[in-house]
Formats: sequence, structure tokens, C-alpha cells
Amino acid sequence: MKHRTLRRLAIATVVSGSLVFGSATAWADPPSALPAGAPAADAKWQPALDFDKDGCYNTPAIGPDGTLNPGLDLGGAVNGNCHDKSDLANTNVYSRSKCNNGWCAYLYGYYFEKDQVSDGPVSAGHKHDWEHIVVWVQDDQAKYISVSQHQGYETKPASEVPFQDTHPKAVYHKDGVSTHDFRFPKDGNGDEPPENDEGVWQVKGLVGWDNYPAGIRDKLTSADFGDATFKLTDDRFNGTLATAKPAEVGLDPNA
Repeated sequence: MKHRTLRRLAIATVVSGSLVFGSATAWADPPSALPAGAPAADAKWQPALDFDKDGCYNTPAIGPDGTLNPGLDLGGAVNGNCHDKSDLANTNVYSRSKCNNGWCAYLYGYYFEKDQVSDGPVSAGHKHDWEHIVVWVQDDQAKYISVSQHQGYETKPASEVPFQDTHPKAVYHKDGVSTHDFRFPKDGNGDEPPENDEGVWQVKGLVGWDNYPAGIRDKLTSADFGDATFKLTDDRFNGTLATAKPAEVGLDPNA
């Protein structure tokens, strides 16, 4: 299994017949994933993800010992150092929910180590990326799905979104000449074969709001991820639901 390790690597290069030694840095592995654990309803509606090849896989934002993911500086390939098959085996998704007025909203947060626009040493984008999905449920039936797209959300009726069992499908992709966000599957009948290294839709590593190890949630919610923001925090959760909520949903985000 391939892992990223942080170490100084000696590099020998021939320049004008001379052997020149230098060094390069390989990137560190993300923190180890938190133990999975979440309410049954959060797990039931957890989205099934795929990832286009021009972006990162989601990884843990924080480890069991409180180590925060340092993220990746921009440079190199758009998916450089963040699209390793090993990342699919070490991953977390974070959830928080609210129910009232006959509706429930299930918000899922996904952390990515960078959000880079183009290949090369100079690129727009930023270290760290957070993206989110909301599943809107009434009478134990998914009715709408909202996926984060830059500063807003795209929402579709659940009847127009492909599912794997109870898990609505979404794809992390590069949005044209812009940065990365989520989209709905689009090929053929509105579904598409998964492109990730395991070749299956990913439903893994869910951590519910009350299922963090002691002290870890507070450290995660107080962390500074620069231009990326974790929407499950107390100061962002209600506002995020209000932004994403379709008019047909009767849930009160502030109740």
C-alpha cells in the first residue's frame, strides 16, 4: 500500500558532467482517521461519493490524538500528493443533524488537503478545502439533496438523484476553470461508473456530532483552515442550513 511520508530525499542530478546532490520533500500522510461512529439516521443517509481524477480524496481533518491535518501547499499537479489509493482506507466524514416541523436535515462535511485550480508551480486556489452535502428528509424519506458549490448549494429533488441503497450519490470534481466542489452524477441516465481507485462508491468513516473522542471535537471546530470553513460548527451550522434549504422544506434552521 502506498503511503506518503515526510522525509528529506537525496537527489543526484548530472549537470554538465558533474554529479550534483540536492534534496526534495515528500509529503506526510494525513492523520489517522477517528473511529467511525454516528447515529443510525446519520449513517442511513450518508452520501455515497466518487471523485474525478483531477482532485483530491477526502482525508481526516484531525486524528485521534488531536493532530490537525496540515493541508498541502499549492504546486505540482492538481491532484498531486492527495489522490493516493491509501487515502480511501484512511478517511472520515463528519455529520450533524437537526429535526423540526416534520423535517430533518443531515449535514455532512468533507475535508480535502488542497483546492488547486491548475497544474504547475503557480496556481490559484488554497490550502485546505471543506465541502458539504445536506440530505433533507421527511417521513423517513429523502426528499431533496443539496451539494456545496463554491459559496452556495445546488439542490435537486431526491427523485432526480441516483442512490446506492439509502445513500444519495455525489461526485467531487473540478468545476471547469474554477476550484473544486460537488456535483451530481451526470452520465447516461444520471448515474456514472465510479472513477476512484477502488472502483466503488465510497461510504466510509462517518463521525457523528456526539461521537468524537474527548476533546477532539472542540479542537476541530476551533481550528483555522484559512479560506476553507467547516460548516458544522455552532456558529455556522444554522446559517448553512438556511443557505442550502429549498423553499419546499419546512424545517426551521434556527429552532
